[in-house]
This record gives sequence, structure tokens and C-alpha cells, in this order.
Amino acid sequence: MPKQKNSATRLKAPRLGNRERIIEAAIELMNIYGSSVGTAQIADHTGISPGSLYYHFRDFSDIALVVFDRMRTELAATLAMPPFGAISAPQLVAYYSGGAQVLWRYRFAVSAGRELTSRNSDLAESYRDFTLDGIEAVRCILENVFEHHPGGIRVSKSDCALLAENSWVLWSAWPRHAETKNRSSRTSAPEIAKGLQQVAMTIAPYLDRKYYDAVNDGLITYVSSLEGKFD
Repeated sequence: MPKQKNSATRLKAPRLGNRERIIEAAIELMNIYGSSVGTAQIADHTGISPGSLYYHFRDFSDIALVVFDRMRTELAATLAMPPFGAISAPQLVAYYSGGAQVLWRYRFAVSAGRELTSRNSDLAESYRDFTLDGIEAVRCILENVFEHHPGGIRVSKSDCALLAENSWVLWSAWPRHAETKNRSSRTSAPEIAKGLQQVAMTIAPYLDRKYYDAVNDGLITYVSSLEGKFD
């Protein structure tokens, strides 16, 4: 009797199409080389002919627009508010850790964002929308936690908006700061996660102490889980 083939062991991950390979290569190369990346490097990196690349995209700015849109979508999904109720300490940890993951995946955007967007007005507008959407998402999260887990200092709506913007500035500036501090041309995922832990510290005075301690413990656990994975 012939042996049955175990189909489960033969399944393979779907092969990426050329368009998706171009997008992923652009993200990878921009994370390494920043704004100096062009279509020639992407074609060489993927082994895709220039003709095939230009079949999918008009130029590098066209590729970058898709990347920026993807970055914006992924961050929006990461920071989406729960349908109702208070944000728990584990949920707030998930927001911070998810933000760290998006920042790691698209770290070129905060280290070379200005140089990239100077190429094209559509890119500049896309990056501005990403920034404004991000700040608004952070504001909604902070408004929820300040309302449901208040500390000794009460926070007005206008103060909450300012704290959200402060958090965003620290979040987006952290990779470049880490590179400067460590005398390195590149940062690491654990270093970015540590930055998010420090961003969380800025709202500690406005939160219930037990709630903040639970958040901080969760962030410490998350940062520890990354140590050694990116050496």
C-alpha cells in the first residue's frame, strides 16, 4: 500500500510576487542606507530587472509612497482603541511594544524621513499625515488611561494633547538619539524598546501608582525578551 504523503509537512510559505518583493526590499535597504537608496539598488538587491520594477512602480518616490502608506496603516492598527472600557495595564504595554515593533520595522522613517520626503511633495504630505494621525492616536490612548487610572496630578484635555505630542516626539526621535549615544550608525530593537519604556515614564506622575507599576513591569519583561535576539 503506497504511503500517504503528509501534506502538512509539505506546505510552504507563499512566494512573494515581484511587487511585494520590491516593497520589502525598499524597506530593508532604506533601514540600512537611508535616503541614498534608489531603484537601481532595489533591482540589484532583488534580482528583478529594471523593466519589471518599472512595470510596478514609476520611480523610487512611487515605491516610497506605498511604503509610507503601509507604515501609516500598520501604526494605526497597532494603536487602535478598544471598542469600549478602560485600557488595562497589559493593553497599554501592548500599545508601547507594538509601537516599538513598528518603529523597528520602519526605522528609516525617523532617521532619514526628512531627507526622503524632500524628494517629493506627495511624500512630504504622506509623512505629515502619518505624524498627525500618530499623535491623535496617542492622544486618544492617553485620554483613556488618564480618565480611568488617574494619579495625583489631574490632566486637562489640552494638557493631554501636549503630552501626546511630547510622547510622539520622544518616540520618533529615539532611534537617532540611541545611535548618537552609542556612537553607532545603527540602533537595535532592544534599544528602541528601552526608549519606549522611557517614553512611558513621562506620564507616570499622572497615573495611579499601581497601574503605572504594572505597566512598567510589563515593559521590563518585554525589553528583557528582546535581549540577545538581535545580536
